[in-house]
Amino acid sequence: MKRIGVVIAAISCLFTQLAAQSANSVYVSDAIRFSTPGLGSGARSLGMGDAYTGVANDYSALYWNPAGLAQLQYGEFSFGLSYLNYKDQSTYYGLSQSQANNSTTLNTLGLVFPAPVKRGSLVFAFGFNRESNYTTGMSLTHPDANSVIQSLAYDRDTVLADDLGNNIAWRLFLADTTLGSGHWRHFINNNNRPDSAFAYTWDSPIKDRVTQLEKVLEGGGLNDWSVGGAMDIARNLSLGITLTYQSGSYKYDGKYTERDDQNVYHSTQIDDPRNFASMEIADLVESDLSGVNARVGLLFRDPDRYRFGVSIKTPTILHVKETFGTTYTSTPDFGDQVTVPPDNLSNEYDLVTPWVFSAGGSLILSDLVLSADVDYTDWTQLEFRDANPDIIALNQDISDIFRATANVRVGAEYAIPPSGVRVRGGFMYNTSPFQGDPSSFDQKYFTVGLGIPLSEFTMFDLAYAHGWYDTIRGSYDGTAPINETVHTNNFLGTLSVRF
Repeated sequence: MKRIGVVIAAISCLFTQLAAQSANSVYVSDAIRFSTPGLGSGARSLGMGDAYTGVANDYSALYWNPAGLAQLQYGEFSFGLSYLNYKDQSTYYGLSQSQANNSTTLNTLGLVFPAPVKRGSLVFAFGFNRESNYTTGMSLTHPDANSVIQSLAYDRDTVLADDLGNNIAWRLFLADTTLGSGHWRHFINNNNRPDSAFAYTWDSPIKDRVTQLEKVLEGGGLNDWSVGGAMDIARNLSLGITLTYQSGSYKYDGKYTERDDQNVYHSTQIDDPRNFASMEIADLVESDLSGVNARVGLLFRDPDRYRFGVSIKTPTILHVKETFGTTYTSTPDFGDQVTVPPDNLSNEYDLVTPWVFSAGGSLILSDLVLSADVDYTDWTQLEFRDANPDIIALNQDISDIFRATANVRVGAEYAIPPSGVRVRGGFMYNTSPFQGDPSSFDQKYFTVGLGIPLSEFTMFDLAYAHGWYDTIRGSYDGTAPINETVHTNNFLGTLSVRF
């Protein structure tokens, strides 16, 4: 079932106009949103640009490369919080406007405990990691636009006499037969309905010169509940696995408003559709997410010189259950507001995400650690399952829309002797999964971090990441794309205690 009233407004297919032109592209957008990981787990890894597959020597190895857990000789408790500041500058018909949205979430909560063995290492871990944060925002103003009220009829050409209840404009008193905004006419062909020899030709006087305002706030995220372990299978070679249950939510809250700022439409008669001050369309989408996946890793290490790791993340079979509805409100110059309440609808489908292959290494030079990672993902492997025919049909287009990507990360950490304070820095480059996108649509992040030893067994890590990229989404009236420039500021703090 399509999202009525939400399909156009919720289109946020980042990075391609082709996808944004499809009425069902909202589902393609959701597929990318729900499949793309965020900035990961742990302040130390973020400070090093998330180049951690070949480091992975704390609790966050459960997320990055579970084979790295075998390096831990002590138990560890980890707790972390994250803060995201999202800033969006949209440009629409040459006018720019800014919108911000913020969120604070639990990032990490977990335990590591080594098992006593005669040789090698056997380590187990379990806990919580925040994988993705869906917080975004967008707003725009278009001061001299054509009205979408013209498209709010059940049938914009003819509305049959017994179908006027489905004419949203008529229900909002923005089109009315009594004052000449439409007229009855006889059809020789009864529209194949013998009981409707007469039909009403719909028309609204509200056509253009209105001010459009649009505001979108999105929120939610995807959480990992994981258990895993690692063991040495040869000298300095470890194997690890993480099993993860994912749960989360997504919320879309969009408001589209048209105002008669130029006082083009006015009347002293309450039932005249020209008695118009503003109209608001409020779209609300809420999704519940759940799924499972696994990650398998290997790590080879010379403890004082280098480490090299690989990991494979299996596809997630993510079940999406959503509810959505649209509320329409008209405000006249004279009289009371009129509201058309939402028809609350629901939909369910499964999304199968691609395999993710990661490799990384780190070089240890006395007090300096250098690291680098690469992830490979073939986004053409995205697939919808157990969905209605319209959504399943999108699988035929996925290979034409998406491409394979290789994301690159580099980082460094320096321990300042004799204090043990660690300073970190890194860079991430995440390629857009959409075919044909320019490099400005690729996500770039600079990161810095600081590790402060509070005692021999306690470390407090701080990290900051600044990201920037361009994106595009469809406007509510569908006349032109909205160009957006996004800047994000992520702050993460993690407290680790070894025992």
